[in-house]
Amino acid sequence: MILPPAIRESILSSLCCNTILGFHTKRWARNFLRTCQSLLPGAEVDYHSQTVQVNGNLLWVRTYPISIDIAALRRVTRARGTARHRKHLLPRLGEQTIVRVDRAEPSKNTIRGFQAFDLLLERWPEYVGKVRFVAFLVPSRLGIEEYQQYLEEIVVLVQRIDLKYGHAEWQPVKLYVGENYPRAVAAMQLYNVLLVNPIVDGMNLVAKEGPVVNERDGVLILSEGAGASEELGEAALIVSPYDLVDMAEAMHQALGMGAKERKKRARELRARVQERSVTDWLYSQLLDFTLLPS
Repeated sequence: MILPPAIRESILSSLCCNTILGFHTKRWARNFLRTCQSLLPGAEVDYHSQTVQVNGNLLWVRTYPISIDIAALRRVTRARGTARHRKHLLPRLGEQTIVRVDRAEPSKNTIRGFQAFDLLLERWPEYVGKVRFVAFLVPSRLGIEEYQQYLEEIVVLVQRIDLKYGHAEWQPVKLYVGENYPRAVAAMQLYNVLLVNPIVDGMNLVAKEGPVVNERDGVLILSEGAGASEELGEAALIVSPYDLVDMAEAMHQALGMGAKERKKRARELRARVQERSVTDWLYSQLLDFTLLPS
């Protein structure tokens, strides 16, 4: 509803010219149906069949949760380059390590993630010198001033946290900026906690990649704004992307979680990701075309 009526109606009516419109999650699909019902004049929405009829065209609204190429990911884990990065990272980790892997952009909510870590160290000072936050950020859209400024704000915040809690021999945050997928995979193998806290994300594949490659029964902290929360929510710790206290408490819960519960959650996360491959994602879309009424 932020968009002027003429613009939003044009966008919605254009989308409704398709035969099938796919979304990553049931939540996003329901949102689209509600939007058409509320904001597109003449649209006939059927929630039971998940269809929209407008201007004589029948649109099927379907859910296709994208997954990852597990075989390709495992090849990366076995690659020599990944092993070299793993060897480099090991001495730079803490007794326990929180990892994040993201593009450096506002929707990924990186700053609030670091602010929550700051709050964790403030409320539970016993973690100082023991827990390290290692972040791998890929610069994104640096031609846009707001994105460049966001990355600069991240760097300043990290420096502030390191000055606040660190000393000459230990810094609480280690920040890597640059695109290096094997290095990110090596880090995901080694995390105790994986933080994925976007404000909103269609899916977020880091939340699926991490549990598949991780070797430490690491705990996934996942934003309710990520589409992946629909599939992984029961096995992850779900947080509000806006609530620093919620995120800090989730970090505390994850870091203090017993081995039995960590193992159970990690096993469930892997199972949920592995039950749907990226091939299944594509096949389910092609299958729906064969089911369309002639």
